[in-house]
Amino acid sequence: MIIIAVLAAPIVIFCIRPPVLVVTDAVFVALYGKSRLRLQQAAASLTLFRRVKSVIVADGAGPDVVSIAVSKAARQPFCVLFPRNQAAAVLRFHEQFPETPVVLLSGLVPVPEIPSPDGFLCVYGVDRSVDLYRAGLFAGILANIPSKPVKKVEKQGKSAATPPVSSPKTYVLWQDRHVKAPERELFSRGIREKDPEAVIIFVSSAVEMPDMKAISCTVLTGAGAEYLGKNPRMPLILFSWVDPAFAAREVIVLFDDSAWALAVPAVRMAVQNQAEGTIPSKPLIFTEKIAHNGVSRTLKKSAKKMP
Repeated sequence: MIIIAVLAAPIVIFCIRPPVLVVTDAVFVALYGKSRLRLQQAAASLTLFRRVKSVIVADGAGPDVVSIAVSKAARQPFCVLFPRNQAAAVLRFHEQFPETPVVLLSGLVPVPEIPSPDGFLCVYGVDRSVDLYRAGLFAGILANIPSKPVKKVEKQGKSAATPPVSSPKTYVLWQDRHVKAPERELFSRGIREKDPEAVIIFVSSAVEMPDMKAISCTVLTGAGAEYLGKNPRMPLILFSWVDPAFAAREVIVLFDDSAWALAVPAVRMAVQNQAEGTIPSKPLIFTEKIAHNGVSRTLKKSAKKMP
């Protein structure tokens, strides 16, 4: 009996601890993927050693409706996370339950209607600087995957290796309006740590894109969706939280900045009473699309690197 009690204790503690709630709307669930959301939910629960529950509301639900749904999901939640489009609901819930920690994940743009964060209301944005630095590292790695050994050819009775043709590789960052000069510099720095001779091009529209055959890797930061319809053949890095099933097969890395991807660091920051801050996106690396195991390991290491 004692052994059973000892084994059961962690499970009991896990179940009785106040849960973390993540507000999610039905449209997000459809685009993010139900199975993927469940995996994120399970991973966050294990990491935080407490239940992480999804509060799913109808798209366009008013602040009162969302606040009621959250209050019904748990009587005394440990922390409640709201996505940017639920800013009004954050205010309403905070007014009704001022001593419950709440987090608004504001994305890339400050939310003007939110008052100054206090000990229980926290506002965290996305750390685009770290994201673009890591995207640069990934691009430099993917464009320089080791090729197969060069075949030898016979020349005048002697064996001679065919000399490789070496030329600077071209990288493209299709930037949205939120990318600033310091972030472009960090992106370039990331690439040049892996490819010092890189040619880096910044574009904002299709007419600025160079010939597709000349590009070694392209990074799309929430813009350039029309480019995916042209069936690009080079490795792609995409900033998006959409279900990977909807992404082009050339997408090797997906930068997820959804509330579910940022849930664990957001809760940890809130517990430390950090009222404001930024959190890097969570890179999702599709290792099954990379034949070289060494490249997969290098990508995973770079996913934790800071500028």
